[in-house]
Amino acid sequence: MTTFLISFFAFEAVMLIILLLYGVWVYFFDRRNKAKKQHLQAIHNAVHWAGQSRSSAQESALETWLRTRSKTFKQLENLVQRARSPLTALRLMGLMLALFTVVVGLGLLRQTNLLLLLLLAVAITSTPLLWLFRQANQRHKAFGDKLPETLDYISRALRAGQSLTSAIGLVGKEFPDPIGSEFKTVFDEIGFGIPFKEAIGHLADRVPSSDLNFFVISLMIQHETGGNLAELLDGLAKTMRERVKLRGKIRTLSAEGRISAWVLGSMPFVVAGLITLTTPGYLSVLWTTPQGKNLILIGSGLMAVGFFVFNRIIQIKV
Repeated sequence: MTTFLISFFAFEAVMLIILLLYGVWVYFFDRRNKAKKQHLQAIHNAVHWAGQSRSSAQESALETWLRTRSKTFKQLENLVQRARSPLTALRLMGLMLALFTVVVGLGLLRQTNLLLLLLLAVAITSTPLLWLFRQANQRHKAFGDKLPETLDYISRALRAGQSLTSAIGLVGKEFPDPIGSEFKTVFDEIGFGIPFKEAIGHLADRVPSSDLNFFVISLMIQHETGGNLAELLDGLAKTMRERVKLRGKIRTLSAEGRISAWVLGSMPFVVAGLITLTTPGYLSVLWTTPQGKNLILIGSGLMAVGFFVFNRIIQIKV
């Protein structure tokens, strides 16, 4: 059984290397791909497409096929876009596959327990996803903190006689990333000929935020029915500031639960490290005997359940 698994993952590693070499050759040496990239770069420079390193014409047939067949691939693309990562969804999948293959191959060579090896491989493979989630959450938080100030800026620009499109362009120039780059993308899309409702709808798709959804819906309604948009934006900005204050209070009140989760979660590892330093070999039965490995798996599962419960307790929607 072990020989079969080693042969299987060796074959998978060889096929992965061949696919990577083929992808490198197509990307750097294929003439048709070079022509596409030059044409797309010209379009990119002409419209100053903010934060977009490629377009749909540059996509490979594999990406198009995966997008039409897999919802998971669409979610990966959305995550990469929200995190503004230099990776594409296809490259992310290739990286995760490579990490999984390397970890499993090394584990089989060391004759590690298969269940423990599978858990370790899944944990290491999910590291890029966790990093992207962290980047996306940081951008989302920075965007939400600056959104009330942005609405006030647009309101003042409207009162000064600017059009809504011009006010959005000024936000893209004056405000830092991420809110400046996102509004600049909206302004560039409008300048490129995309209808206003679609361009502002793309902003809501890129930045999933309930506060931003209120802003987008208000703009769409005002675009069709008219009304005093400046006064409406002032009211939205005030409401958003109150929500930010409430979220800050909730975060302060839930700090004890978060600290408890970190302390209780790190305590087994700290105690195990201290015991290993003071009495080497005392805990070796945990990874050298079947009963010890079962205890590790059971303990890991219980810790995961505990972290989930703590997380549900301290997550309060506003």
